[in-house]
Parts: sequence; C-alpha cells; structure tokens
Amino acid sequence: MRRDDIRFNGKAATIEHHSARGRVTRNAGNFTRGSQLVTHEFWMWFAGVSIPLKIYGLVLALCLTVFILFGLAEFEFQMILMRLYSTLWTYLGFDPQKIVHLTLPGRTIRAMPIGYVPFNPLVNAAWQTMMRILFASLVMSAFITAPLTMWYVDFSRKRGKAILQERHERGAMLVTRDILQNEVRAHNNNRFAYECQNLSPPMLPKDVVILNRASKRALGIHQPYKIAGIAYPWRLEQSHTMLIGTTGAGKTTQLRSIVKQLRERGQSAVIFDLTGAFVESFYNPETDVILNPMDQRCRPWTIFNDCDIYADFLSAATALIPSDPGDKEPFWQLAARTLFVEICIKLKADGETSNAAIAHHLMTAELKRIHAKLEDTVAAPLTTEKAARMAESIRSVFNTNGNVLRFLPDPVEGGAQGFSITDWMTQEHAPGSIMFITSNHTDLTLTRPLLTLWMDLAVNSLMRLPRTRDLRTWFLFDEVHALHALPAIEHGLQTARNFGGAFVLGIHSFDKLVETYGEQGAVSLTGLARTKLILATADYRSAERCAEFIGNREVRQMDEAYSYGYNNTRDASTLTPRKMIEPLVIPDDITNLPSMHGFIKFPDGFPAARIKLQWQDYPQVAEGFLRVTKMEPTPYVPPKAKAPAAPKRAEEGGEGGREHTPLTGPEDEQEIERTEPGEEVKHQDGRSEAELAAEAIVVRGDLGAVVNDIERAPAPAQDQSPHVAEGREVTAGAKPVGGASVFSVGALTAKTDELEMARTKATQALTERRHGPDARDRGEEQILRETREGAGVAPIHPHHHHHREDPAVEAELDDGMEM
Repeated sequence: MRRDDIRFNGKAATIEHHSARGRVTRNAGNFTRGSQLVTHEFWMWFAGVSIPLKIYGLVLALCLTVFILFGLAEFEFQMILMRLYSTLWTYLGFDPQKIVHLTLPGRTIRAMPIGYVPFNPLVNAAWQTMMRILFASLVMSAFITAPLTMWYVDFSRKRGKAILQERHERGAMLVTRDILQNEVRAHNNNRFAYECQNLSPPMLPKDVVILNRASKRALGIHQPYKIAGIAYPWRLEQSHTMLIGTTGAGKTTQLRSIVKQLRERGQSAVIFDLTGAFVESFYNPETDVILNPMDQRCRPWTIFNDCDIYADFLSAATALIPSDPGDKEPFWQLAARTLFVEICIKLKADGETSNAAIAHHLMTAELKRIHAKLEDTVAAPLTTEKAARMAESIRSVFNTNGNVLRFLPDPVEGGAQGFSITDWMTQEHAPGSIMFITSNHTDLTLTRPLLTLWMDLAVNSLMRLPRTRDLRTWFLFDEVHALHALPAIEHGLQTARNFGGAFVLGIHSFDKLVETYGEQGAVSLTGLARTKLILATADYRSAERCAEFIGNREVRQMDEAYSYGYNNTRDASTLTPRKMIEPLVIPDDITNLPSMHGFIKFPDGFPAARIKLQWQDYPQVAEGFLRVTKMEPTPYVPPKAKAPAAPKRAEEGGEGGREHTPLTGPEDEQEIERTEPGEEVKHQDGRSEAELAAEAIVVRGDLGAVVNDIERAPAPAQDQSPHVAEGREVTAGAKPVGGASVFSVGALTAKTDELEMARTKATQALTERRHGPDARDRGEEQILRETREGAGVAPIHPHHHHHREDPAVEAELDDGMEM
C-alpha cells in the first residue's frame, strides 16, 4: 500500500509546534553530545569488528602450522629460520662477517658469514617454499573465515533488530491484507473439504469445485461471500456485519458489492435504500418489489395483509409507534398501541381491511364513534368521553406516527393485488428477488414509522421459517439509524443465523445509533454484528469505539538509553524491557483515513487487517425514485351491502322486512336501535332535532323523507340552537331531484361530524358552568388512575362526607360505565 504520498510513504515527518515559545535548556551542547556519541558508537563498532579479525588470525595460524608441518623438511625450516636471523642481524647493523653454521641437506654443516646466508641457493629455495605456504594459508584462512564472518555479521544485525522489536504477548493482532487473505483461504479450504466428506455419499473436493452454483447450493455446500475483496470465513456471513463510516467513505460501494454477489447466487434480500442507489443499479420490475408510499411503483399494502391475530397486530403497533428508549413508562405510546390494535381487530372482524378504513374509523372519526366501536374492549376506557382530553392525546400520538397510512394505496378490484411482506418472506419467489424499502431524507419525516414497520415485519417473518444453517436472506440497512428503533432487530441479530438471515448494518456515527436505540441498545447491536468494516469517521467518539472494535494487545517493548561522560568508563548503552497494553489503532488513525480505505475485523479469532475498497461503476437500470405527482389520502369506500341472514316476516315491517334495517348490514342496526326515540336514556345528551335527523339520514339512508321534513320545518328563533340552522344550510344546498332533495352521503357525514363536534364543545361548556372547570378532567384522571393503580380505585376528594340526598353531589365516574 506504500506509494509516493505523504499519507502512505511511511517517511519520517518533522513536526513543528508553532505555539512553542523559547528554547529548552540542555546540560551539554550539540557538539559535545554528538562527539561523545560518535566516539562511543565507534569503539562499540570496533569491538564488534574485532571478533571476525581475531577469528581470521586464529584460522591463519592454524593453516600455517599445518602446512609447515607437512610441507617443509627439517633442514628447510632451519634454513628459513637462519635467513630470518640473518635479515634481522643485518637490519640491526651488526657485523655481517660473523661466522654461522648452516645445516644443509644430508645434515651437512657449512660455516659462512651471516651476511651471505640470504644469498645461498638452498636457502632461497626453502624461502620460496615458505612464501608459497604462507600465501596458501592466507587464502585458506579467508575461505574459512569469510562465511563465519558473514554469519556473525548477519546474526548480530538480526539480534540487534530483534532485541528492539515489540513482542506481541497476547490480545488482538493487526496484519497485512495478504496475510489475512491467505489465512482465511486456508481455513475455508479445510472447512470445504470437511463438508465434502460429510455429504451423502461423500464427494471429493475436486469434484465439487467444478460444479455450478446451483448444484453446490442443492448439495448444501456453502459459497462464501467477499467483503473488501477478502472472503468471509466459512459460514460467518450470518454472524452479521456492521459498516461504520462517514458520508462518502465507501459503505454504499461495499453494500452494492454484496447485492451483486447475492444476485449471482440467486438469494433474496431486503434492502433499506435511503438514496436510491440500489434501486438504480439492481431494480428488476419482474422480480423485485418497491415499498415506498411516495413512489409511484409502490405495491398496495395494508397491515391486514401481514397481521392475523392479536399478537401480530401488537408487534406491528410496537414498530409503528415507537417509544423513547430512556422512558421507563411510555403511557401514551402504550395506550396508542392498544387503541390501534383494538380498532384493527374490530375492522378485520367487520371486513374493512383497508388503510382508508383505519383513517376513517380511528384517525378522523369522532371520539363518540370510536368509543362505540371499541365498546367491550380493553381500549374502551381510553376513549370514553368522560376523559376526552386524554383520549384525544392518545389518538394524537397514533395520528402523529400513523399519518402516512392515509396515503398508502389500497388494493382495488382490477388493479394490483395487495402485497404481503410475510408471504414474500415465507413463500418461494424468483431467484435473486429483492424487496426495496426506499425513501429519501425529504420524505423521511412522514414515512419513517411506516418504513420501520415494514422492516420489522420482514425480520419477524424470517423467524417463522424452518431452522437452517444455510444462508437464505440478506437484510441490508444503508443507514439503520435513519429508522425508528426496530423492536425485532436485536432479536433478529441474536437468532436470525438459525433461520438463514444475515444482517448488514451501515451507520454514520455511534452517537446516531445511541440516539435511536439508547446506550445499552447501541452497545448490544454493535456487539451482535461481529464482523466490522471500519472506514473513515468524522467524529472522534465513533473513532474511539472503532479502535476498541479492532482491539488492544499486551506488548513487550525494549527501551534503549545512552550514558556518557569525560571518562570512558562512564560510556554505556542500556536496554530496558517493559510491558504495556496499547491499542492496535488509535482514533486519529481512523479519522485520518482516506476514502475507500479502512480496516476489516472478522470474528472467531482472525486478526484485523487494513484494506482498500475498489470502486466499481454500476450501470443505471431504473430510476431511483418515481415520486408521486399527486398526494391525497386514499378515499374511504364503505363495505358492500350484506345479504339478509333470515327471511322477511310481516311483523317486522311488512313487505320490506324490518322497518329500520340498514343497507350496510345488521351491525349498523345496533347503532340505529341506540338512537330510537323510545330509548330516552340514549337521547338525554342534549342533541337537537336537526342533529338526530342528520344522524338518521347517514345511518338509515332515508334521504328524501328526512330532508323534506327538515325543509318544511319553521325557521329557527333567535334563541334556537345554531346547529339547527347549520343543518338547514346543508339542506338548502341540496339539489332537488324528482321533487325531493338528495344529499351526497359523504358531504352529509362530514357535516354531521361538525355538528357532533359542536355538540361536544357545548356539553363541555355546560359541564364547566355547572360543576366548575375541573369537572371535565375527572374522567381523564379516573382512566389514568385505573391504568396505573388498578381498576376500581376511588379518587381522593377534598370532602369525604356528603348527604345522600344532596343534589350537588355528582355521580362517580365509574357509574354507568361498563368497565
């Protein structure tokens, strides 16, 4: 990875501290310090060099002795000694005529002056022989000493380098990319051979290697994916992966590489795409699905397509209506979930399984109608009119999170069929099929709860499949913290590997993950995603966490110190060993990483390594977003009329059957019976005749008769309720057809809702005039108290004793309530 770049060349850099002031006072000058060090280092070097010289001298002496013993006669040796003696005598200036006795061959002794000894032919012959022996000894000694000297020098250098090297004692390791790749390849080859042997019947690895991907998959042979150009260790894709890096660091590049690989292998994936990059590169309308209420290609979906029983709806409500991780008692969120679940159960029983039905019966309906709908359910106390403020608060919590449901397309006859995430996850579909859950940052404020719900449903659906050790489905989150907290993601990371699921979570910073999942939740998620691809991060805290993921080690280091003085006995070099625990990578290494560079850390004891991603251009095959051009709530369509369940009887209305049987079925008949004039208790709510007539029009459909009655009614007096006048304004705007005014049911329903809201406000105002401003809050307080302390707990009144016949004493809130 070295190249001519200050970031990678590894050269020493001189650091200048521009904030430094003054000079540091030293005990000695630079020359004194340098000369002492040079002299000390020279004599230490010479001491090391003298060892090969001494070895050479010893070898030379040994060779010379051997050659003299076996190459010279005794008289020749004496002649050589006599010549040496003569040369020394003459050099010292002594008398050259001194007579010496020279031993010749045959032990003949000849007397001659000492100065003539070197000129004797026999002495010269012996001397020439000695020179040849000396040269041979020098050459032989060099041949023997040279290898020893080279070995000594090399050993000394290695020893000097090794003694100062850091020694890894224990802990994590950081190696080069090539070393890690070779180790992983060797590990995968061993596991591959082992699985081939366990096949029935066993097969040789060389026979399995030549098979295509489909054949290998049919045999159950694992095919490792690659990340950052390095293969995953055998079957560790399902240990889940976390990609950590700031914008532009390379997360999307790596995720698209995984998508390309899974498409080649024919495996499915669920992708959360916040930028449209994955849809642009991989969307195939014949095999893939897009879920995005702001995209024209979004498939029709309702919660009823994926939820059948109470537990399913409750799990979905938990994902749709999140709570703050730090809130230990999220009462409003829990109540909103209960309200949503109960209304869904009712709507499913009534056959109104559409998003518009949820909006009509819960999000925009009057509180009185919601309470009537949820009568005899656990949500009934939450919607009572006696606790209207609390009920509206609960509904506002749901409306805030579920507002996007109003804009979801409903399945219609002759159009696209309703899509089920559960069916897509659990049933067979086209190989390589992908479910894209998309959005962009502009729409995320509206769509975040719904996107969270969809991802949660997909994760939970995986858990319904049979257990397997083979990889089935990838879950790719480009920015997991962009969603609300997914209740199923932690359980999915814990158990998805048993069902063939593999998660890849991409995050920008650790703080964003903490903001969504809380401190403990973020730690849990990062711990469960065991494979880490760490790229450049922008904030220091995330870099610190990434350095912790790479790991620490215990290392033994050697410190070298010098001492010098005037006396050479003070000169010394000391080596001091010490052990310490240090990180393999410091946070500044991570914050200063260039784009596409990072570190990879696999689980199961594999060392970390520094990597470089290779950017690849993917051709655009589709538009990332096809934004809707018109955004209106899905219109509510009432259910079709139901056939009568019993034959008509004369006593129930003559030829037409029951006199007041509604067109929408017997369930709405119950509402009509509660509004019959004979039931005085139900009509003691202060409503005017116009309001009752309007409600009768909506429920019964007696448009002509009631409208004519309203038109014939006299004009309201000055003190008459304004609601009657409003009803007349509505009737006045009706278009006469055949002598009678016919209303649009939708318009009249809306007007009736306005009348009901006005009536409710008037009732509250009357209650305040009679009993004070705190009277309307008693119902809400009662519900809150029963929710937290248990049903039947009486409120604490300031006055405990009242006369039984005192007309000022109001009935308790529990009176008349079906709790």
